[in-house]
Amino acid sequence: MKNEYFDIFSKCFPDMQLSYSFFCKLFDKETCVFFEKQEDNEICAFAIVEDFAIRLICVSPSMQRRNIGASLISDIEKYAKRKGFDKIITGGVSSGLFIGAISESWGFFEKQGFVSAGGCDEMLLKLKDFQFDRLALHGSDVAEYGWFNGDIKEIREAVSAVDEDWTQYFTESGNIYVAKVKGEIAAFCLVDINCKNYLTDKYGKVGMPGCVGTVPRFRNKGIALEMVARVTEYLKNQGMDISFIFFTGVAKWYEKIGYKTFLSECFGIKNLQ
Repeated sequence: MKNEYFDIFSKCFPDMQLSYSFFCKLFDKETCVFFEKQEDNEICAFAIVEDFAIRLICVSPSMQRRNIGASLISDIEKYAKRKGFDKIITGGVSSGLFIGAISESWGFFEKQGFVSAGGCDEMLLKLKDFQFDRLALHGSDVAEYGWFNGDIKEIREAVSAVDEDWTQYFTESGNIYVAKVKGEIAAFCLVDINCKNYLTDKYGKVGMPGCVGTVPRFRNKGIALEMVARVTEYLKNQGMDISFIFFTGVAKWYEKIGYKTFLSECFGIKNLQ
């Protein structure tokens, strides 16, 4: 991985505070293809592509608004066509960094012919500031909470009622927290502790509630909100510095217990045919 790429990234995203070693870990792999532009024999812009997904594109701030980014997109399109792809997208959930185009940059992608396929927010909560207010939450009026230790088929059945694609993530080895009503699973989430991701270098230890869902007939009772609050308290007690919410479309729901959006992203797609 070229140092120049990291230097340009750091100038474009000074608040990220990513270490060079972790930056390399994200992108220094055989599946990534690199594109770059030079000015006066110095690299001034680059893009990283994996299959048909643009994982990252950066133009040095001093060189922006000179059509350099547009030229990179053109190069990526030619590459994708040669590889037989009929589209290119921004980000992708397996990117390890941005899973879409940063909302502030969406205008650039629109000018290059990308159309929006939705978007998401990423959120965090600094756990030193978190207090679990049992009096403000009412899920325990109807549900009981705890770690799941039953037959994996039971939890997967509940998960499939919310999102069939999520069932693959619920395994015997996973940390699964649930809410039950009269012995039946009403809500669930996965809990990751001490995750190593792009927030670690800035904030320290990262915990994450993920794949949060409520079985449809148990919704609108405050069950899942209290579940996430209890998991957040658990992460704090485990010494995590922040709790991270990855890829959500219900930011206002998480805000009720103190999470704040720090990144909004757009899913862009450009057809090449």
